[in-house]
Amino acid sequence: MVMRTRPRPRSSLLLAALALWACLAAGCEQNALLADDLGAARAAMAERNWPLAERLLERYLREERNPDQRWEAWQQLLSVVNSASPEARATLEYLEVMLAEFADDDARTKVVLERMGRLNESLRHYDRAADAWSSYIGLAGLTPRETVEGYRRLAATQFSQRRFDAGEETLQQCLALPLADHDKIMCMYDLADQNMAREHWQEVADLSQQILDSGPDKEVRGLAGYLLGDALEQLGRGAEALKQFELARDEYPNPSVMDNRIAHLRKKLKK
Repeated sequence: MVMRTRPRPRSSLLLAALALWACLAAGCEQNALLADDLGAARAAMAERNWPLAERLLERYLREERNPDQRWEAWQQLLSVVNSASPEARATLEYLEVMLAEFADDDARTKVVLERMGRLNESLRHYDRAADAWSSYIGLAGLTPRETVEGYRRLAATQFSQRRFDAGEETLQQCLALPLADHDKIMCMYDLADQNMAREHWQEVADLSQQILDSGPDKEVRGLAGYLLGDALEQLGRGAEALKQFELARDEYPNPSVMDNRIAHLRKKLKK
C-alpha cells in the first residue's frame, strides 16, 4: 500500500506568488518569465538564480499536464530547492506532493519513497522514514538489490526507534523472500549485528557461521568473521575466537582492529 500524505500548506508559495506579481508589475526579468518556463528555469539554474528558477518551475507545474514533462519539472524543482537552501523540510513538502501525484506509477513512486526515506532518516524522523520504507517494499517491480535494501532500511529505522522485535521481524521477512542466498546475505548480517548489540551471543555465532558457510564475498567474510570471533570470545571459547580473528584479519575493513583483538586474546590465553 503506497503511503499518501496530505501536503501541508506552504506559506512560501504565497510569498512566491506575490514576488512574481511584483516582478511582473515592475517589468523585471519580464522576458524570462514570459518565455518557455522550463527552458527559462534551466537558464536561471545555470546562472544560479534560484528564486527565479523556483518561481518559473512552480508556474510551469500549475499549467503543464503531461506526466513526463511534469516529472522532469519536479526533478528540476527539487534540485533548485536543494541548491538554494540546505533546509530538508522544504524538499519533503515537495516530495509529499509528488507522492500523491504519482501514486499510480510504481516506478516513479519508488524514486520518491526512497528519497523520502533517506531524507527522513537524516532528520531522525524515524517514524516517517519507517512509513516510507514500508511502502517502498510493497511496490511492484523492485530488483532483488532494491528489495533487500528496502528491508534493511526499514529494519534500521525500527531499531533506531528501539522497536527491536519489529526490526528483527523485518529482517526475518527479508530472509524468507524467494531470492538467492547471496542477495539476502546482508539481511542476515544485519540480524547478527543487532543480536550482538543485544548480547545474544549464541544467535550471533549461529548467524555468522551461516554467513561464512554461504560463501560470501571478501568484505562480508571479514565482517562475519569478526562477529563470529567476538561472539565466541563472549561465550568463553577463546581459542576458537582467536582462530576466527586470525582467519578474518586480512579481509576485515580495518585490520588494526583485528590486530588489537588478536593481541588481547593471545595475552589472555597465555595467563
